[in-house]
This record gives sequence, C-alpha cells and structure tokens, in this order.
Amino acid sequence: MLRLLHPTPELGASVAVEFAWCLHYIICSQVNNPLLITRGALSTLGLLLMDLARAASGSVDTGLDLLACPVLRCFGNLLAEEGAADAGVRADFGDERIIVAMFILMEFFIQHQPSLVPECLWVLNNLTVKDPGLCTAMLSLDLVAPLLQLLPISRVVRILVLTILCNIAEKGPFYCQRLWPGPLLPHLLEILTLSDSEVVGQSLELLQLLFVHQPEAAQDFLQHAGLQALEKHKEEADLQERIQALQEVALGGSSLVPNALALP
Repeated sequence: MLRLLHPTPELGASVAVEFAWCLHYIICSQVNNPLLITRGALSTLGLLLMDLARAASGSVDTGLDLLACPVLRCFGNLLAEEGAADAGVRADFGDERIIVAMFILMEFFIQHQPSLVPECLWVLNNLTVKDPGLCTAMLSLDLVAPLLQLLPISRVVRILVLTILCNIAEKGPFYCQRLWPGPLLPHLLEILTLSDSEVVGQSLELLQLLFVHQPEAAQDFLQHAGLQALEKHKEEADLQERIQALQEVALGGSSLVPNALALP
C-alpha cells in the first residue's frame, strides 16, 4: 500500500488517491499505528508530500488536492502518535525541507483549494509541538510573517496559526527572542478585538509565553494599549482567569505602567 501511494504512468493518480484514503481510514482506526511508523510510513508520506510540493510549485493542476488531502491527514495523524518524535522525521527530511513543503502547498491551496490550508497547518502543528529543531527551522527561514498572513482565511486557521506560534514560544527564551520584535504584536492586538473566545484564548496563551520568556514583549504590549484591548473580554467567564494572569505577568515585569492601571 505504501508503495502504491506514489502515482505511476501505468496506474495513474487515481489508484494512489484510493490507497491514500485507505491508509487514512486504517490510521484513524488505531489498529496498529506504531507498526506503520516502524515500517516507514512517516518517511514515505513525508517524501510524497515533498514531491507534491514540487509539483505544486510548477503547476496549476487543481487535481493535486485529490491526493494531497488524504496524504496530509495520514502524515499529520501519524505525527500525533506516541513515539513518532523518535522515528527519525528530521533525519529523513532535514529540518527545512518538510517545513518548506508545507508552505509551498499552502501557497498553492490558497489559490486552488483553501479548505486544505488547515490540513497543512495541522501537520505543521504536529511537527513543531515536540521538536525544537523544526521550530528553529521555522524561525531561520523567516516563516513567521507568511504564517501570520494566513490569519484572515478562517477561524480554524487562526486557531491553528496561534497554536503553532505557541509551540515555538514554549520552547523558551531563545525562541521568544526570535519571535519578538516583529510583526506579531499588531496581529495579536487585532485578534483581541474579536469576539471569538477560543481564538482570543489562544492569543492569550501565546502572549503569556512571550511575556514570561521575553519581558520586552510585555513592555511593548503595554505601550500599545494592550491592557485596554484586554478590557473588552474581562466579563467573559472562560477568559477571566487567563486575562488576570496575563495582566499580572505584564504589570509585574514593567516599570512603564501608570498607577491608574495597577491591579488592585
């Protein structure tokens, strides 16, 4: 089945698509995903995604999405399995190539099939959640700005983008220093104007990580009316504790706050 995922002139792409969906259903059934990983499924799927990215970079064939969709789901779901981080993902693809492939595919899908952008982001989330090396690759390739440009696409995309940024920020001070300063602050302030509590909550988590690991981020936030932006959500029950905690971190680490804004 893994061999037949690659389209051939004899069998055509339709056979690869069918086998990719079969593999997706097998993975979702949780029969024996560790066996699939040890048999090289991650490597096969990752290399296939890089082949699809190469095809996307020189093609306007919208049929690409037919194979990319199940392959992305297979790869993303296997990455979420316990032990996937030890399966040599970076050794197989390098720190950069699999990350670059995701961004090439997203650029293609924005034009031809926007519904697949979240599938790529789900893969990026599962690549970065446990792997500092892949987070470093995101930063060294200056991919934070292109990631932020995806925010307007949809609510699901906003949540996934913010989650990926949290994956990077939680790795510690070095990563937060690379994230900030940059284009992040205006985007986060804009998100705080939204009424979607889940999206706002994810932005609060990112701000909390940044404030803890990069005190300058808290000062910039305060200087750009960040506390006033938080006021919009102070009556939302599921956000109150997180807003309080964020205010305490921001105010506790800054000498720029007027007394009128101090917490009681």
